[in-house]
Amino acid sequence: VVMLPFKLHTVNSDSVYDARNRIKNDKTMSRSLDFHSGVLMAIDSAKRLGISTKLDVFDTKNQQSETRNIIRNNNFYGVDEVIGPLMKNNFEQAASMLSDNNIPAVSPLTREVRLYDNVFQSRPSSSLLEHRIVEYFKGDSLVKKVFIIHDEKNKSKALLLKRKFPNAKVISSKKDKEGADLNYVLLDDFIVDEEEGINIFSEGRNVVFLETTDNGFASNVSSILNSLTSEEKEIILATTNKNSAFEGKHISNVYLSNLQFHFPSIKKDFDESNPDNFVRNYKRKYGFTPNNYAVRGFDLTMDVLLRLSYTGNLFDSTSLISATIYTENKFLYKKKLFGGYYNNASYIIKYQDLKIMEVN
Repeated sequence: VVMLPFKLHTVNSDSVYDARNRIKNDKTMSRSLDFHSGVLMAIDSAKRLGISTKLDVFDTKNQQSETRNIIRNNNFYGVDEVIGPLMKNNFEQAASMLSDNNIPAVSPLTREVRLYDNVFQSRPSSSLLEHRIVEYFKGDSLVKKVFIIHDEKNKSKALLLKRKFPNAKVISSKKDKEGADLNYVLLDDFIVDEEEGINIFSEGRNVVFLETTDNGFASNVSSILNSLTSEEKEIILATTNKNSAFEGKHISNVYLSNLQFHFPSIKKDFDESNPDNFVRNYKRKYGFTPNNYAVRGFDLTMDVLLRLSYTGNLFDSTSLISATIYTENKFLYKKKLFGGYYNNASYIIKYQDLKIMEVN
């Protein structure tokens, strides 16, 4: 069973123009349709492997009341797996009701959900991603110094990193006389001896964590760090939270590439120059490259189907199957001591030579 907020009740089925506008302007609806297109591609791919699937799709209308009605008014006996709903409250409503019959429920996109015994949180949590990037650099024996740069909103994150790297130097964004954050630092903050041109970085590898959600601050810091790189002093820019601050016209991808920008991610982008079967088949069917939601729909559904075909149920698959890797996403489910299952698989991604790639 797949439960998605298509919200078809808001669409005038007699008007193509209205339907197009709804899909274009309603992010929930468009994401549901994209995700569903990936689900259908996975069903088709599994069929070619000899896996027969009975699929029921329900429109939750993005409403808890409708979610309850769907489960109450339909026979879920014999259902092997429920994917969705998308939204946290609706998903937790469904998972709670399905837990009575121990029916597995997979959360497709939500960062954090309540882990009932029957819940599979397919998206790695933010804390897991933070842990992954910290452990990656703690395990890098070539790192000479660690620096932490942050704005006021991310002060707590900086303190957390300081506990992980006790010898790290912390640099805060400037403030005005009233204490308001100005979201910038100065070149002088990194200079030890201006006459000799000596900066605070050591010869060898230096790692700089930048914790911000401000685009201007990310641009300011990356520009300064880029000007301080040299053959003797390698500077790697990193963050525990890759967000929109590191994107857009104000951010130089050249600078990010020069700084080998590292960040943790739930997915890796597929290489369009070397598309896999799913990407090629999707473009052939729909006429354009699948977006992240379509890929997520395919990867997640394909993983569920292969696990079910191999072990008979999703619960047993967690102990019998190790990490599985698909077009963009990978899955490695671990059980909480008291509760359900969470995905423990993630990537470390870096910018290099103006490309975005997985760190091996």
